[in-house]
Formats: sequence, structure tokens, C-alpha cells
Amino acid sequence: MSGGRLGCLCGFVSSPGGSPMPLSFLETLDGASHEQIQLIQDPSIGFSAILAIHDTRLGPAFGGVRRFPYRNGTEALRDVMRLSQAMTNKCLLTGVQGGGGKVALIDRPGLDLRLVYRRLGEFIQNLGGRYYSGPDVGTGEEELAAMAETTEFVTLPGPRGPGDLSAATARGVLAGIRAVLRFLARKDERYPADPGESSWEGLRFAVQGFGEVGYKVAQGILARGGTVVGAEVQRERLEKAIDTLGIDFTDPGEIFDVPCDVFVPCALGGILHDLTVERLKCRAVAGSANNILAGPEHGLQLAGREILVAPDFVINSGALILGANFHLTGNRDQAAAIDKIEERLFRLFEEAEREGKTPTMFADEAAEARLHSLPKRVFFP
Repeated sequence: MSGGRLGCLCGFVSSPGGSPMPLSFLETLDGASHEQIQLIQDPSIGFSAILAIHDTRLGPAFGGVRRFPYRNGTEALRDVMRLSQAMTNKCLLTGVQGGGGKVALIDRPGLDLRLVYRRLGEFIQNLGGRYYSGPDVGTGEEELAAMAETTEFVTLPGPRGPGDLSAATARGVLAGIRAVLRFLARKDERYPADPGESSWEGLRFAVQGFGEVGYKVAQGILARGGTVVGAEVQRERLEKAIDTLGIDFTDPGEIFDVPCDVFVPCALGGILHDLTVERLKCRAVAGSANNILAGPEHGLQLAGREILVAPDFVINSGALILGANFHLTGNRDQAAAIDKIEERLFRLFEEAEREGKTPTMFADEAAEARLHSLPKRVFFP
């Protein structure tokens, strides 16, 4: 790796002001099941990131690069550990022959992003195919293109890669919403028993976040006759959605109070916590955001209110299915595999109900059971 430096997690990364920011990693790592956690840094360009590879028993690790202004290294470490484990669960529950990985890139003012992502690409290339990177919060087409200058192990959108990853995620979310509506229809005739064929007219959806995925999910809902109320913090995205979709928007802080059938989180995770779970006025939660529950207790609270929650690492797995299978097989046609999310989620809802567990709890346990049934090995290309 030219010009860069690798460090273990007992080192330090620099804060935006240049003062040392210690990684209190021993406490954070307590009980972790990750194969590899590594600090990557190049102080000469202000670059600090953490790579986490959770499990590679089935094959290489897949996961995006999240660029975010973390308050400190410990916050970044916790995030990357949680996200990489969720990627392993996605692989286990969707049939992808791989495991979970993630990079948390610590954003700060003044970064030369092209140089930073090129440096990150060099490190990923040195892993030799043990980890495939891709898009995430803060990492889009321009950043991925910079990485592709120094590594082949990157999932590019468009013709150079598997195709439109955001469309794949949105397709999976819409398949998951169909499963939600089918499940609700068993006890409430207001919901269509065959939502793939029936109109969604009369159904109301509160969509939080109008990035590429949220926008396409809203488009899909509208195309099926549903009504959308949206929330978006970025003005440019908000104006685009208002101009092109013609839907109503509310203040981002009030989206939890919107009466609706399905709350559709498509922004950052951790949004269902002590201050928000009691505000929801919906029958179900189903969206693309990762780690929407701040803690397992919030899933139990929602279940107590008879609000159905689609496990995020199942419903938002469309991009993983497309990107990973493209890297593993070269096949870009994954529409049928993504559409299987509907039946997979519906069965999961049924089984969780039979066992008296929340869907997220049941999915976590199912993924863990499958993982422990596999022979222990570490993938190296």
C-alpha cells in the first residue's frame, strides 16, 4: 500500500482538530464474533477508517463503505461492527454465498475525497478479494469510481458493474411491503390478500428519506395506487420529490406522527427508540434503512402495540443479492431472486408468530442457527 499506513485498533486516529481520539475498543469488542477488525489510516491526508469483516464461512465478505462524521473512533467501531454483522445475516437469510463486511470512514472537513477513496481502494486490493466494497451512506458513484482506480473489488453501479443497486434495494423493499400487506390481510380485510395484483388504493405510506432508494420506493407505491406522505432533510432531494412525485411532505421531526398503514424508513438507522416508538401511528414498519431498532426492547414495544416490523436485513437485501451474485457468478439478472424477499418475509412473519417472537428476534436467531451449523473456516482467496 503506497503512502498509507496500517494500524491496529490499539492506536489512535486524529480528530478533526488534530487532537488524539482514543479507540476504547476492548470494551466495545467484548463478546464480538468478528473475524477481522482493522484500523486503516494515512495521517498525511487525514484519512482514518475501520474495516470489519464479520464472518466468511460461506465466502468473501460483502458490504459498503459508510462515510460519516463520527464523533469519535469508538462510535465508528460500534457502527461498523453492527453493520458488518447485519450483512452476514443478510447473506445467511438470502442464500448469498458470502459473509458480512463494512468500512466506516470517518468524515471530516477538508478531506480530498478522491485521494481518500483511492487510498482505501489500495488497502482493499491488498486483501485480494476477501472483501468486496460497495455504496453506502456518503459513498456514491463518484467515490466508488475513485476506488475503482486502485481496486477491482468494488461494486460499481451502472454498466461497469451489476446495474442499478438502488433500484434493486427498492425492488426488494416493495416485495417486502407486499409480504407485510399479505400478512395484515389475514386479520384485516382492508388490506389486499394479493398485493402483487391488487391496487393499493386507500393505503397510506409514510416514507422517511428520499435518497435514491426512498425515492424509488415512493415511486413504486404511487404506481400501485397508494398514497405517500414524505419527509426529507436535504432540500435538493425534497424539491425533486415535490416537483416530480407531487406528494405531500411533513417536517422530518413529525414523520413519526403521521397516521398511515406502513411506516417506511429509508434514511439512517436507529430511528425507533424511546422517544419515537410510542409516536408511531401505523400497522407496520418496512423500509430500506439499516438497524432501525435502537435496541431489541424497542422491537418488543412495537410488538406490544401490534405493529409488525419487517427485519431490515431481510427487506433491504436487494442490492446485496444483485451485487454479490454478480461478483460470484457474473449474472446481472437477479430480479427473480430479489422478488423472493416477499415469500421469505411472509414465511418469517408466520413462523415468528407461531413461536411468539418478534420477526427481528426470530430472524436473528435463524441466522445465528444457520451460521453455527456451518463448518468453521475463514475465507482467503
